[in-house]
Amino acid sequence: MRLTSLIGLATCFTALCFSAQAEVYKSVDKYGNVTYTDDPSSVERYGDKAEKITVPPTNVVPGTKPIDLNARPQNEQENQSEADNVSYNVRIVSPTNEYTVTPGQRDLIIAAATDRPLQGDAEFAYYMDGELLGRAAVNNFSIREILRGEHQIRVDVLNAMDEVLGSSETVTVYVHRASVLSP
Repeated sequence: MRLTSLIGLATCFTALCFSAQAEVYKSVDKYGNVTYTDDPSSVERYGDKAEKITVPPTNVVPGTKPIDLNARPQNEQENQSEADNVSYNVRIVSPTNEYTVTPGQRDLIIAAATDRPLQGDAEFAYYMDGELLGRAAVNNFSIREILRGEHQIRVDVLNAMDEVLGSSETVTVYVHRASVLSP
């Protein structure tokens, strides 16, 4: 019984090996249509000739190690202390100095620019009238429903220890709002 099982196993193995090396045939019909098949009789029944072709082995590229998206690059870790001490030239691109916010404009967008991209953990800090509005790594910030009056806007670049790495000049904006007079 063992011999029969071994012969059956060998037959299955041989059949699998040969099926992996199947023959491929190519034919071209009278209209120029090219057909590839592993059954030449299916082509020949329409009167076309099937030509056996040799298929080269499939290219196989080994997989690579997945990238850890949470890991910092090694050179960034080494330069972190240096990045904390870099100074930046900061300027407010928008709004311009003495800009007037009209009654129909509800929000004010602050856009800042630096002389180089922020490094390490540096962030922009947005201030209005000396109060911190928010911090972000992006160079723009929206003040929602800005109140009427005169406001002073400044943008700083801070490191993780809240040290100022650069500061913009102050920009003055004037906000006009419609007022309702009671009789």
